[in-house]
Amino acid sequence: MEEQQSWDWNTNLKEIPVGEWKTRFNWVEEFNISPDGENIASIVNVDEAVFKICVNGDVGDMEYEKIWSLKSLPDNGFAALVCADEEWTLTVNGQEWSNRFDFLWDLQMTPDGKHMGLAFQKDEEYGMVIDDLPWDQVYANMTGMALSKAGTCAAVVQVAPMKAADVDGFKKGLFSVALNGNASDQRFLNIWDISFDQTGQNLAAGIRLDREAYTIVNNDIIWDRRFQGVWKPIFSNLGNVLAPVRDDGKWKLFKDNEPFWKKGYDQLWKITPSPANNDVAAIVANSFGKWSVAVNDTVWNMGCDTMISDIFYSDNGSCLVAVFKDKGYWDLAVNQTPWNLCADKVFTPSISPDGSLVAVVVEQQGKYHLVVNNKRIASNYDFLTNPVFSPDQSKILIKGIEKGVYKRRVISL
Repeated sequence: MEEQQSWDWNTNLKEIPVGEWKTRFNWVEEFNISPDGENIASIVNVDEAVFKICVNGDVGDMEYEKIWSLKSLPDNGFAALVCADEEWTLTVNGQEWSNRFDFLWDLQMTPDGKHMGLAFQKDEEYGMVIDDLPWDQVYANMTGMALSKAGTCAAVVQVAPMKAADVDGFKKGLFSVALNGNASDQRFLNIWDISFDQTGQNLAAGIRLDREAYTIVNNDIIWDRRFQGVWKPIFSNLGNVLAPVRDDGKWKLFKDNEPFWKKGYDQLWKITPSPANNDVAAIVANSFGKWSVAVNDTVWNMGCDTMISDIFYSDNGSCLVAVFKDKGYWDLAVNQTPWNLCADKVFTPSISPDGSLVAVVVEQQGKYHLVVNNKRIASNYDFLTNPVFSPDQSKILIKGIEKGVYKRRVISL
């Protein structure tokens, strides 16, 4: 919020031609726009096996054999994975990391942009590199990489070898969680869905103990209850571990190894604590194809027939938004009330801190539109990215492309 105070909220319109990029370069990949809307970038091909990053029409001098995973940064710059001389590294605002790898993927960053992490492969072994510092310990296999808000990292790693078709060896457990590169002594058949708490010092994950038994591990402490399945555990605001588990044929919410919600559901997942209080929301299904949202075990009085993809709280906890698909169309529900958008796509909503304003980009018949509190305020763009409310919530920043021109607009609400 402090950074947004310095953004330009007074200039109504700024424009950058981007349609002509398609004539300047062999091809132009998808556009990426900085949070403040001042910069628009894309990976462009300038010659056979020669790629550059174009920012506001400027390609600079750096060129690479391959570039991918271009992302905007909280500081309004850009980062991307780049390959030169068959070696991969990360470039951040035009500056390359010093380390080189055989391959890189899964670029993650903390919300403040102070830490960035990647998975790497080098000499047929795997690890993570955080802020240009690779793990000292590398592993035969790795998956499920996670970066905490504090910059700590973890991944599921294979810590024991296994010959082909070695079923007995597999049953003994091959996988552990490596925290900042150091693997736990505990081994499991499978591990997935690593979650950190806010401090980045505590982590939980779903584990498989044998052919049929699943449970949760929290800082090397294994829950003593066994389940038919588990979804991703998360930490509550108070530091408790909440996890959806399948028990006696129903999905239930457990907290620290004990039942938390009383009801059982046909499905229950994406546990979302309110950032402001002890409320807990989740996506639930009471029966097959009957999706809704539950808050503190009380189900909303709305539902849909296809799916609910995500739910989001406002900072003060007063507003809960669900993105859902019903009868073939995507829609948004705010505090149980559907907007009836009938959209082909609905993107991640933006919610004001006090929950009074909800904005979302939707796509209908190939055109993008911006909807605020269920009213269209901008229409017929060729591309739109997520809008941003001004710190005083009196204006909204719109970032989109219209007829080959990128337009940064500030509109009063």
